[in-house]
Amino acid sequence: MIDLPYFDLLLEGRKRGDPAARAFERYVHWGYWPDPGKARRDEQDFLAAMDRLNNELLTAAEIRNGQSVLDAGCGFGGTIEAINKRHQSMSLFGLNIDPRQVEVAMKQVRPGYDNSIRFLVGDACAMPFQGSSFHRVLAVECIFHFPSRFQFLKEASRVLKPGGILVLSDFVPQFMGGGGAGWIQRMIGRGYGTTGSDWKEGDYRRMAREVRLELRADRDVTANTLPTYPMLLQLVRQSRLPQAAKMVWPTRLLWAVSALRLVRYRILVFSKPNV
Repeated sequence: MIDLPYFDLLLEGRKRGDPAARAFERYVHWGYWPDPGKARRDEQDFLAAMDRLNNELLTAAEIRNGQSVLDAGCGFGGTIEAINKRHQSMSLFGLNIDPRQVEVAMKQVRPGYDNSIRFLVGDACAMPFQGSSFHRVLAVECIFHFPSRFQFLKEASRVLKPGGILVLSDFVPQFMGGGGAGWIQRMIGRGYGTTGSDWKEGDYRRMAREVRLELRADRDVTANTLPTYPMLLQLVRQSRLPQAAKMVWPTRLLWAVSALRLVRYRILVFSKPNV
């Protein structure tokens, strides 16, 4: 089982009614501000920003009625819930290696509009699906937890239908594979858990070519996500759980390296050729 101390904190917070856990009842990802200078840095602003980030990925994925969609690393099911509320006749799947997250998602997300929803425990690098099963595959801010980015791309390519689209968001070091990046990865991992992927297989463009995916878009939205960090630190201060203090240093470090552009938050879009 991978180590996910921040999810340990959120799940314990849910049980105890901790106010810091309330912000992550649906989504467990960063926020997106079109104009970061106008961020209010209160809880409602943060919730709206998380919804906007989710919308950025769903728009890039070109979600349409009647599609089959897989959300790999689905967390508490917020992305599946958003698709379920906006589209009909969908076949929606959420996959997560952590059974605790799957249990929460199953309890709080119910199908509507003639949609079907299924949450499964499974490994995104060895997916329990047949080839060419999905029109769309999503991976929202989770791929850094996977043991191999390359293996995930390979699996995503396998399960995508021809013409299908993969959309993911990821924290990408500017100098991939260097010693400095490794140190940052280890230090941040103390709060945010297993960061098993490294960059031995190459960058996203090279990896995509090797698994027969086409890189259609690569957006650097780091600046749009930076207001997330003071909000996270504020939530940590509000938490009544003693283990929340362990999140301060990793969060400050990730904020610093992001502000310095040493780590960049990117949204990437891939397509699988029709032939």
